[in-house]
Amino acid sequence: MGYGGEFEKLTPLYKLEQLRTLLPTCINFMDPIFPLSKRVLHNILPRLRSLRALSLSHYRIKDLPDDLFIKLKLLRFLDISQTEIKRLPDSICALYNLETLLLSSCADLEELPLQMEKLINLRHLDISNTRLLMMPLHLSRLKSLQVLVGAKFLVGGLRMDDLGEAQNLYGSLSVVELQNVVDSREAVKAKMREKNHVDKLSLEWSESRSADNSQTERDILDELRPHKNIKEVEIIGYRGTTFPNWLADPLFLKLVKLSIDNCKNCYSLPALGQLPFLKFLSIIGMHAITEVTEEFYGSWSSKKPFNCLEKLEFKDMPEWKQWDLLGSGEFPILEKLLIENCPELSLETVPIQLSSLKSFEVIGSPMVGVVFEGMKQIEELRISDCNSVTSFPFSILPTTLKRIRISRCHKWKLEQPVGEMSMFLEELTLENCDCIDDISPELLPRARRLNVVSCHNLSRFLIPTATETLVIGNCKNVEILSVACGGTQMTSLRIDGCLKLKWLPERMQELLPSLKDLHLYGCPEIESFPEGGLPFNLQQLHIYNCKKLVNGRKEWHLQRLPCLTILIIEHDGSDEEIVGGENWELPSSIQGLIINNLKTLSSQHLKRLISLQYLCIEGNVPQIQSMLEQGQFSHLTSLRSLEIMNFPNLQSLPESALPSSLSLLTISNCPNLQSLPPSSLSELHIYDCPLLKPLLEFDKGEYWPNIAQFPIIEIDRECM
Repeated sequence: MGYGGEFEKLTPLYKLEQLRTLLPTCINFMDPIFPLSKRVLHNILPRLRSLRALSLSHYRIKDLPDDLFIKLKLLRFLDISQTEIKRLPDSICALYNLETLLLSSCADLEELPLQMEKLINLRHLDISNTRLLMMPLHLSRLKSLQVLVGAKFLVGGLRMDDLGEAQNLYGSLSVVELQNVVDSREAVKAKMREKNHVDKLSLEWSESRSADNSQTERDILDELRPHKNIKEVEIIGYRGTTFPNWLADPLFLKLVKLSIDNCKNCYSLPALGQLPFLKFLSIIGMHAITEVTEEFYGSWSSKKPFNCLEKLEFKDMPEWKQWDLLGSGEFPILEKLLIENCPELSLETVPIQLSSLKSFEVIGSPMVGVVFEGMKQIEELRISDCNSVTSFPFSILPTTLKRIRISRCHKWKLEQPVGEMSMFLEELTLENCDCIDDISPELLPRARRLNVVSCHNLSRFLIPTATETLVIGNCKNVEILSVACGGTQMTSLRIDGCLKLKWLPERMQELLPSLKDLHLYGCPEIESFPEGGLPFNLQQLHIYNCKKLVNGRKEWHLQRLPCLTILIIEHDGSDEEIVGGENWELPSSIQGLIINNLKTLSSQHLKRLISLQYLCIEGNVPQIQSMLEQGQFSHLTSLRSLEIMNFPNLQSLPESALPSSLSLLTISNCPNLQSLPPSSLSELHIYDCPLLKPLLEFDKGEYWPNIAQFPIIEIDRECM
């Protein structure tokens, strides 16, 4: 069964009543959730009574027909993982032959049916990553269950006994509300060391207040030691002041990931450096830690500490001041280091002579005294919320860097010229740096992509020659934008929220000959394009809320742009008819056109668009509504997709409204629309059309017979 849920592709299944296996055959990782037609669930699946294996994984399913599984009683394998389902129909309890039920990553699943014990042959149940689902008591009555993945036990009453008796636990296991455990004798009942198939363990205390007896808390955690096969451990909200020794036991040969979170009372860290194969270590919210000492490495051992660690992060440690070093080659393969919200830590003591480090990120911590000389492979540097930084010369940085991001460093200035640097960045981002008032090539390293965002005192911008993609966003005081002498090979330019900018760079045709994409957003003072027009190679032009520019479109000369294929204009409806507006013409090369509230758009403008494949018209504009009602789009013989949005007075569409070439129609927010013309669409999407919706109701609406054979139908985000 292919992903996409198109009814047309699945209709041949009607005839395959002896089909035994129905599984997805492809996965699109770019869009991991796919629509599934309601017609498949209601009309096709119930006919396949011989099915033994069925997967609905990765489909956009919120609910299933109540009686579906009564008709699929022979199922032995059912996969509903990665769906949006909230509850399972009670009819699932009629699947007496079911052996495997997969519900992993159903983030909205809240409960399981109460009569699950009727699944007398269920051997494998996966409920991992179901954050809203607590471990139901009645699952203990599933006598045939051999594998339970992702169990989550809410401690209280007899739950530690239940946990101890559960010998069928696999994969991830969460034990929450551990503050309800009275003493270590109760913790022993969980028999954690016997659960050799659990590879991911989460232990969570919900109350943040201190425990009455820190030693009791330590003893409880000591008895919750997992089996040596454990791969990942997460400890959240532990209330003791010290950790038991097992947390740093070098016999955990499979442990690769450890997270210690919100353990606010602990004043020291165990010797985690002796965990021989630990790759990822996260330490968060340990408010009592003031220093990280030699104990952290296990200095008593001859083994090189953190021998396999690749990623290390410290977050939210307000009292941490000192990080002691051994200088014995610790962190030999560390690639990523994050220090966030550790305001008292002096980075002079940070072990940054890390030859393997590729990414270094500092957020909300002082950046005083940092030396980068030892970072021989560093590729990414991110500095945020470091108000102590006033000057940070690019010339001191390693030339191996590929990406630099500096954000919310309000006192940081661009002062020192970079000189003849060999560094050539893939991307440089400067965000919320209020002391930057001028950007010019001599102050910045070369970068293919340059992003300058929310630098509110920036007034002058000289575009560097090496820049290929430039984004200037929300820099409200930029008044001068120009191109460095000799021009650039820039292919994409986006200007957003520059409220004072009146002019685009001069001589754009000459200085920006490679420009393909131009995006202008919320620049109300730009009045016109530069003299000579836009670069001839321009392929995409997006104009959003640039009132003066749109109202002065007489001199745009867009018809001179032979490569222009995408044009988007979002306006406020203030445009007026242009006398002698022959220069306001659209080139025949346009394939995609989006027009919002441009009331002077006429059928004359559309006549030349012989290549137009996609058209979106939006806004309560009488002229455009009249064009719809009079069927003036029917001559667009190349049109494949049409979107009609926000027409509150539109009541009907005539038969001539849709060109015969149209395959996809989307209508949104047309509250008075109550009829559709007959057509042979492949896709129909209707949103927020309350009078039309009941006419399209599944199997009941007046228009349902007219659309029932469309391969894809979506009504208010429900796939029909």
